[in-house]
Amino acid sequence: MTAQAPREDAARRATQLYERGFSRAAIDVLEAELTRRPDDGALWRLRAILLQREGRQAEAYENIQRALMLAPLGYEGMLVLAAGDLRHGRRSAAASLLGDLAADPNFPAELWEPLYNGLAALERWQAALAVCRRAGRVRPDDDAICFAAANALGRLGRPPQLSMAMLRRAIGLNPDEPRYRVALAMLHMKLGQMDLAYSAFSELSQREVDSLDCRCCLQKALKLCIERGDVVRSARVASRLAALSNVLRHGGSGPPPSAGEAS
Repeated sequence: MTAQAPREDAARRATQLYERGFSRAAIDVLEAELTRRPDDGALWRLRAILLQREGRQAEAYENIQRALMLAPLGYEGMLVLAAGDLRHGRRSAAASLLGDLAADPNFPAELWEPLYNGLAALERWQAALAVCRRAGRVRPDDDAICFAAANALGRLGRPPQLSMAMLRRAIGLNPDEPRYRVALAMLHMKLGQMDLAYSAFSELSQREVDSLDCRCCLQKALKLCIERGDVVRSARVASRLAALSNVLRHGGSGPPPSAGEAS
């Protein structure tokens, strides 16, 4: 057995476990192997990527920095590094890395979202829109790309009809995602089209309203429903706002706003 075989076996087992839904076990397999092979950059890289996918960002950043000294990072590894740089205030380093990735014609379309999110955090909206367009050519039926493009178009001050077209396409591709209808309603409100805004928001079920975490959107929706005399929906939205306020009051926090949240 070659020296490389144990690493490949550990990486394969970890990948298989992760794909079967056993993320904790996959990460533990890599940790155990790294105690025996602390200079194996490929394993540090893989562990960093899995940690990042699981939301364990601080550990992911630490692991990818170990990998950086030992092996090529690959596209997803570089995204982990850039995300960590952003969280630590190293915006110039993150901007340089993300800019290079955005300009790389070989960048894989399936990794568009973390690249978009990084560029959005830097407010590089033109580059973010270019990422959406390139990914959309490869994945034309990806509703999340349409939603992100709508946001980028709005941030760039493009005609609102362009954002609306993207939002409607996103809704057509995935009608079960409530954020798309909320974003469309908010855009109609911004343009003073209150009837259209109410029509879009009124399509949401109670369950969908309860899944919303954008307090600003909910406050605007509450005002809209009150103005329309919709007592039932006003009560639903007010209840959701109260639930979110209760979470914040007790020291919790809702999920961070998505960079793809259309403005």
